[in-house]
Amino acid sequence: MPSLEVDNCLFDLDGTIVSTIVAAESVWTDLCSEYGVDPKELFKYSHGCRTGEVIAKWFPKLDNTNNKAANMLERRMADDYTETVTLIPGAHNLLVSLDKDTTTGEKLQRGRKWAIVTSGTPYIAFKWFGTILKDVGKPKVFITANDVTKGKPDPQGFQAAYDKLCQEWGVPAKEGKTVIFEDSPLGIQAGKSMGCYTVGITTSYSVEKLFAAGADYVVADLTHVTVAKNSDSGKITLDITDPLTL
Repeated sequence: MPSLEVDNCLFDLDGTIVSTIVAAESVWTDLCSEYGVDPKELFKYSHGCRTGEVIAKWFPKLDNTNNKAANMLERRMADDYTETVTLIPGAHNLLVSLDKDTTTGEKLQRGRKWAIVTSGTPYIAFKWFGTILKDVGKPKVFITANDVTKGKPDPQGFQAAYDKLCQEWGVPAKEGKTVIFEDSPLGIQAGKSMGCYTVGITTSYSVEKLFAAGADYVVADLTHVTVAKNSDSGKITLDITDPLTL
């Protein structure tokens, strides 16, 4: 059974922590119908990308000044399709476990060692932590599409979250280790360009595509990742059970 020892963990959100594929594809399909775009071709590109980047590539005639079109689309996903959103299996337990000392079972006193790095806008990203993840609560370090100038596969978002966590926990950034959990090849590529461990989740893409992007491990969902050791003063040890292979 593989194990990873890291200082912190970085999570993508859509497809990694929450399953929003029905909401996203419903909204994009409606827009594709309006603009004569093949949704099957769009979906080959859109997962893991910022909404504004998808609009620029596939709907150049749509006015996205100040992200108004992106915000409108993501508000529709969040507000009109809330009932279709579910948690990725194991996500809730993993996040809760990361907040606890494995010896005492008590919450870590110094805060959280994990962060969210999403291609979504603040509205849709924060919404899930006010609804389906309300009992977990929004982490302090939370990077959205509005916090970066370049989306994945550029590592800008992951790097920003990593640097903030290292600063909060007093870990020298050049010496620290992190693991990135992602469902998209773009996110895996971003993590590998930072030299991070990467764990791919097959909620949106195949095992083959995730490994091709550089994933160190691939799992069906987060029930296969457990916290074996964690404390305020030490690193996190994660066990990966039944990793998938080619």
